[in-house]
Amino acid sequence: MNQENIIKIDDITIEYEILHRRVKYPRLEIKTDKVYVILPEGQDNARELIKKHRSWLYKKISHIKESQEKSKKIKLNLKRSDEELKELINFLIKQITINLDVKVKKVKYRRMKTRWGSCSSDGNLNFNIYLKYLPQTLIEYIVFHETAHLIEMNHNKKFWKIISTKYPDYKEKEDLLFIYWLSVKKEVNI
Repeated sequence: MNQENIIKIDDITIEYEILHRRVKYPRLEIKTDKVYVILPEGQDNARELIKKHRSWLYKKISHIKESQEKSKKIKLNLKRSDEELKELINFLIKQITINLDVKVKKVKYRRMKTRWGSCSSDGNLNFNIYLKYLPQTLIEYIVFHETAHLIEMNHNKKFWKIISTKYPDYKEKEDLLFIYWLSVKKEVNI
């Protein structure tokens, strides 16, 4: 890695990669502990952008590093089969749809590299098959989270208010899901 693609913020050394794209505004993206500086074509102000957002970067990367350490202590459920996961999720969906008064069109399962689940505006729910490695309480949370998107598609105040009716500790659940994601990613080699 070129020395000019490394910057130190307090006690953290940040490696970054510059990507030029057809975008209007520059932005920063963090993938685990690597920073991508997305710049409009012709711009070359990566270091300035990083310095401008140094406190935000420090906070995010510190959180990632802490989560990586915590993920080393996670015990994954290696016994649950794909079929057992599907049965559990289908059971949970029946309960949650009654509770939230919503209807699900289709439920699909697949291997996903970046998320635990998703909800389409058509009323379809998709779940990551890697959920089978999580404790049941987190699976329940994810199913509730995705089903709640049938009421509100965006992660806005209205959505989080729906989530907090059942999970007032949703922020802790979200942090724990990230820790589990890091553990699953390492264990399963995603």
